[in-house]
Amino acid sequence: MLVLTRRLNESIVINGDIVVTVLEVGRNGQVRLGIEAPRNYQIYRRELWPEIEQENRNALAGTATDPAADTNAAPPVAPEKHHTPKDEPTPTGGSHKA
Repeated sequence: MLVLTRRLNESIVINGDIVVTVLEVGRNGQVRLGIEAPRNYQIYRRELWPEIEQENRNALAGTATDPAADTNAAPPVAPEKHHTPKDEPTPTGGSHKA
């Protein structure tokens, strides 16, 4: 694991096309990060990833949680990242602010 120290408004670049910037550091130690990545990258909170993987495995095995689901349908994949209008909650629970 690479461990870095970054200050407010400092960034790191991953693989030349992903930029992670420290947006805010709260008094409680909580850090807000901004992630800029091409639209084809899907970005999830780590705690949600096992659930997404399990749903995909279930779909491939034909044991979808919805018994009425069409087993011949393509397996579900994680939803694509969509633009979130500012001041609305993001998929990670934060919000975009102007």
